[in-house]
Amino acid sequence: MLSLFTLWITTWLRDVAGFDRAGAAAALAWVSLALIAGYFFFGRLADALARRGRSQLPLFAGGVAAALVFLGLLVIGTTTGTVLLWAAFVFCSTGATLAHSIATRRYPREMAGRVNTALNTFTFVGVFLGQWGSGAILNLWPPTAAGYDPRGYFYALGALWLVQAAGLAWLWSGRRLFVS
Repeated sequence: MLSLFTLWITTWLRDVAGFDRAGAAAALAWVSLALIAGYFFFGRLADALARRGRSQLPLFAGGVAAALVFLGLLVIGTTTGTVLLWAAFVFCSTGATLAHSIATRRYPREMAGRVNTALNTFTFVGVFLGQWGSGAILNLWPPTAAGYDPRGYFYALGALWLVQAAGLAWLWSGRRLFVS
């Protein structure tokens, strides 16, 4: 999500959905509000689960799974309700930040700094690779007068979808989601 939010949403809006600069900026403002709301929503819900001694892992997995549904619609080029789709994708994707809380609870308290540093490092490397990889894929098509060829977004966003789906499948394959 961060790869797309920080670099590629506005170009997708321009190249695939036909937004002008002002329209793309307004759309990004709405998507930014969804980002804030998502962090608030998942944070509050995760706190409530933790207070009851319940695992946050199902909430994490549910957020990622829901985000994959919305990203899948964007991958195939759905432009009906574009702003709502991007907002829903970003909102649901914020659930992935629960990885920090989940991981730090699985290690001794004195290792919390190291665990969060490792997660942050992987996050930033992943964001960079997502941004770079999306651009590399989009550059496989000749540019249009407006920007990137819309056909390339299917493959660029599809690659990100596949990586996230593979991660979620791995998580579900060998983990019990409803225990701490």
